[in-house]
Amino acid sequence: MSSHWPNMIAPPSSRRVRIFGAVTVITLIATYLHLRPQWQFEYREYYEGVTNYFSRPVYDNTLYNQGNEQLVHKKYNTSDTCARFPDTDGILLVMKTGATEAYDRIPTQLLTTMSCLPQNFLLFSDLEQQIGPYHLYDALAEIDEADKARIDDFELYRSQQECDVSQKQCIDGSAERQHAWNLDKYKFLPMIQQTWRMRPGHDWYIFAEADTYVVWANMMHWLKKQSGLNPRDKIYLGSRSWVANRPFAHGGSGYILSRGALKHLVEKHDNLTAEYTEKGTQECCGDLLVALALDQHEGIKIRQTWPMINGEKPTTLPYGRNHWCEPILTMHHMNAEEISTVWQFEQTRKTDRILLIKDLYDSLIAPKMQETRENWDNGSDDVCYINPAPDAQEHADGHARDRQRKEDEMSEVEKEAWKSPENCAKVCESEIPAEDSDDKERQRDRKCFQYRWHDEVCCTSKSFKMGEPKPKSSGDDSKAKWISGWYMKGIHDWIDAMGECTEPAWKIPEL
Repeated sequence: MSSHWPNMIAPPSSRRVRIFGAVTVITLIATYLHLRPQWQFEYREYYEGVTNYFSRPVYDNTLYNQGNEQLVHKKYNTSDTCARFPDTDGILLVMKTGATEAYDRIPTQLLTTMSCLPQNFLLFSDLEQQIGPYHLYDALAEIDEADKARIDDFELYRSQQECDVSQKQCIDGSAERQHAWNLDKYKFLPMIQQTWRMRPGHDWYIFAEADTYVVWANMMHWLKKQSGLNPRDKIYLGSRSWVANRPFAHGGSGYILSRGALKHLVEKHDNLTAEYTEKGTQECCGDLLVALALDQHEGIKIRQTWPMINGEKPTTLPYGRNHWCEPILTMHHMNAEEISTVWQFEQTRKTDRILLIKDLYDSLIAPKMQETRENWDNGSDDVCYINPAPDAQEHADGHARDRQRKEDEMSEVEKEAWKSPENCAKVCESEIPAEDSDDKERQRDRKCFQYRWHDEVCCTSKSFKMGEPKPKSSGDDSKAKWISGWYMKGIHDWIDAMGECTEPAWKIPEL
């Protein structure tokens, strides 16, 4: 028994190792507990930054400028972009594009407003295509093959079908623009028929182009609460245009068909595609063909919904009377950057009230307004003043000639307006005499807000808008320059005289 005792008692060296190990562990634990708060303080911000970067952080709002600080937030929180998006139940968006432009225009739509539409949309093109998980249906697929072979307007369609690489490699979109336009008109009615067959029973169908922007919060509020319209009725809404005295809803601005209208048109008339394919060879436009079909088959006529459904965009909207306290539902000719900009604006507004046309001006345009811009066209064309010399009159644009004021109706300032940009600017400056500058009624009735001067032609405008750049003129001829100017005092006086919009000026659709 005694022989086992030596194995049960640890030697002194082993005990020292164990004690040293225990002390080391205790020291390490104490050091960790001491440094932990400091480590958390120093590195918490770094790790939170990394985490936020990968979970869609808050960015500086690139729309935040001097002049709109009270209207938009300084930061852009992208963590939940659909948080304020309205309920679109019962609504279907039908967006039309073309094969040569689809990949340039549709992705931005999908990344912005359409990212919040829970599959409440259909995409149509003139070629079956795929953009990520999103399918684009060929609107022309069901047109008779004999018609597609016979009608010259389908030459581009045939070329697209034969392309074995990307469409951009096969087809020059710029050179084929007219051919694309000619082909486009045949898509409208087949698209309408396919839409009803694929997604029947929605209350409202909103048809738009790939460069159309829909303000969904306004649209849903108006259709569901404000308009008083019943989707069971046969209703056709849009911005009215005319061709040969025939009214129709402009397709680019977007148009709306009720369930009642679409159901009756498609289910009662199954030969629409063949009938209007043939008529398309005689007409200019597909949106006109839609109006003809609705009127001829169902007696449905467009109800004017302009300016809420609008063919302009923030930089070309004619701000002023009829474009101020009115809500905006759609805009057109929006490129990818402009679509993204308005979406960002909607996301970063400091209010969720109805978006009025004036809000677009106040937040996006006013901060960029200035007295004059060279190489710029601000779209002034309501009244024109042209050098009276016969050769100058002949050289001038026909549209400008048609908008000249008669000489016996012109003031002395107006008679000199064509001579220079400075003289042109005086037309707006002299409209209201200094002694009437405090007259609110005179200010509200102002007819001249801006001007454009080019090649001895001065034109003024009864509204104010931003416009767009013009190419810089070559050579030293000062007359060749495009000069645009804004009478900022007159604009500010008009805005002050109008006062606040106490409530939205909703449009009542008119036949």
